[in-house]
Amino acid sequence: MVVTSFNRVAITELGLSAAVISFIVGVYTLFGPLQPVIGRMCERWPLFRYRRTPYMLLGTLLGGLAFPFMPSVLLAMQAGDPFAYLWCLLLFCAFGICIAMQANVFLDLLNDVTTEDRRSKVVTTVWTAQAFAMAGWAWVFALLMPVYSHERMQFMYGLSPIVMLTIAFVGLVGLETRLTSEEADEIKRNPPKPVRLLEPMKESIATLGNSKHALAFFVFIVFSLLAMFLQDILQEVWAADLFNQAAGEATVWQRIYNGMQAIGMAVAGIYTGISFKKRKAAKQAAGDDVSNEKMLPLDQGKRLLTVGVCLTVVSFLLLAWASYIRDLNLFYVFYFFSAWSIGFTAFPSISFMADMTVAGQESKYLGLWSLGQVIGLFLSFTVSGCLYSALVESKVLQSNLAFAVIFALQAVMIIICWVAVRGVTVEGLQRDAEIL
Repeated sequence: MVVTSFNRVAITELGLSAAVISFIVGVYTLFGPLQPVIGRMCERWPLFRYRRTPYMLLGTLLGGLAFPFMPSVLLAMQAGDPFAYLWCLLLFCAFGICIAMQANVFLDLLNDVTTEDRRSKVVTTVWTAQAFAMAGWAWVFALLMPVYSHERMQFMYGLSPIVMLTIAFVGLVGLETRLTSEEADEIKRNPPKPVRLLEPMKESIATLGNSKHALAFFVFIVFSLLAMFLQDILQEVWAADLFNQAAGEATVWQRIYNGMQAIGMAVAGIYTGISFKKRKAAKQAAGDDVSNEKMLPLDQGKRLLTVGVCLTVVSFLLLAWASYIRDLNLFYVFYFFSAWSIGFTAFPSISFMADMTVAGQESKYLGLWSLGQVIGLFLSFTVSGCLYSALVESKVLQSNLAFAVIFALQAVMIIICWVAVRGVTVEGLQRDAEIL
């Protein structure tokens, strides 16, 4: 809802600054580092002898209750009320805490209810379902608000707490095993130690200054997310600027993006699975040990990434051309191609993070990569808004040329992330860690 209607209404219909709106929206991503703290809260203070379910519902309620206030706050911002900007920022802080709580509880529940050999398949299935669900909700939003009006937006946003809580509750029923009285008493007697947020973060950041492999991989994560999601907050905006599409029509870009991205990841996953089986069978036939054979070794992942990057760069340049000539039919074709290419590229990118760790220090490096994701997502919102304000709102460029420039910049960013990861190896990361 945030990137399908909120940004469109704020920037296009109400004429608010894209730079300001993108910053406010992007703030929610900065709450990602709170996940370890939330996770330890769940372990220390179970509610009604449940460690996960109550916190998921509380987080969902907090995030859901932020939405009904947003339409009125946007009108107050348009009227020039300075306090409305602060109120809007606080609403997105609540939404950020909600997302952090949901993400942490999801990962903990995933660990609780799956076995190690099935976990990766479950993650892939859930992620794919999530992508298709986002496309489906974009279609629902188009039905609820085909043309912007404050009344329609208020109705749609007023439904959000009920819908969010209902979905969360239905999804959680029977999923978590309740603690026994003895287990709950044991937690009270010997509670887990609290998490100190800043110390692990300082340690992770210090690693960047002492390991060129860690720094290069961190740059790779930041720029890959920046490149892939730079257009996310602008999709409904270019629909209006380039093709005069109404609010409901503009949701088609989210449907295309999420649907094709999921398909692109699925294709990369199928190819990886087939290659793994063939490679494993060949080694078994040769009498080699395959007990530690990885699904996607780093060197093969880099080759897959190279293919994805090449396709993505071409797709961005084609989108730049279609934007410049304002050809809607070509834009549709190239956007299908771009979303698919981004999904194909994302698959090896995600798999790299699990491998880029050092034995005994996994949490430090995974925390560092999580920090890179937070920064990359935050920049993808704020940079896109600033580019739109600097190029379009300032009337420096016509909108068609401005969006052509933005897509060309995405091509440059995806090349930067590819260059950054080329020389990175797990062995190099481990050698740097030994020196430290």
